[in-house]
Amino acid sequence: MFQLRSPLLLLLLATSLLSSACAFSNIDLTLPTRGLEHPVTGGNGRQVVVVSPFADERETKWRCGMQTNGYDMDTADAVCQGDPNVWLAQILANELRTTGFTVLTPDAPHKPGALRVEGSLAKLFVEPIHGFWTGSLEADLFVRLRVSSDTGLEADRGFFVKGWRGGQIASVTGPYNIALDRATQQTLEEMVRAIVELMDKYPQLGDAGGSSFDLTNSEAAAR
Repeated sequence: MFQLRSPLLLLLLATSLLSSACAFSNIDLTLPTRGLEHPVTGGNGRQVVVVSPFADERETKWRCGMQTNGYDMDTADAVCQGDPNVWLAQILANELRTTGFTVLTPDAPHKPGALRVEGSLAKLFVEPIHGFWTGSLEADLFVRLRVSSDTGLEADRGFFVKGWRGGQIASVTGPYNIALDRATQQTLEEMVRAIVELMDKYPQLGDAGGSSFDLTNSEAAAR
C-alpha cells in the first residue's frame, strides 16, 4: 500500500474530493443589489423613464450558470435567486437616481424630452474555468439598451462584460457571487456613463424642450 507522506499531496487529495462533491450540488446565485463603489455624477435632475422588466433574450433561461467537475462535464446548475430581468431594470433605475437623474415609471407624467430606457438581457451565465492547480469563475453579462424620447430620438447600444474570480480550487457559492458582482459593477457603470454622455450630447433630452431629432436608429447606435 502506498502512503501519502507529503502534506501538499494530502491537501490536494482532500481538495479534489471536496471539489468533486461540490460539483454535483446546485449553486444559489444571488443577484447583487449594491450600487457603484464610485458613483457616476451628472444626472442634474433630468428625467429618465425606465421600463421594467427588461426583455429576456437569453438562449438559456432556466439557469444562470453551471457547475462542472474536473473533466469539464456539466454536473449541476447555478440558479438565480430572483428574476434577472426585473433585477437589471431595478439596479439601473436605482443607480440613475444616485447619479442625479429624476427616474420615472412608464405610467408617470413626463416631459417631452424625457429619455425612455428599455433593455434586454442577452446573456447572464457564470461557470468555472479549470486550470492545472486551481481554477476561476467567469461571469458573462450581456445587456442591450434601447433609448427613445417623445421628441424623436432613437438609439441602441450593447454592453458585454466578463467578471472574473480567480484562485478557486473548489466550486462554492461565494466565488460565483463575486464573479457576477464584478460583472454587474462594470456593466452598471458603462450603462450609466453611456446615458449621461448621450444626454449631455443632446441637451434637449430630459427637459421640457420640444426640439425634435433628425437622427436614425443606425446613426444613434454608432455614436
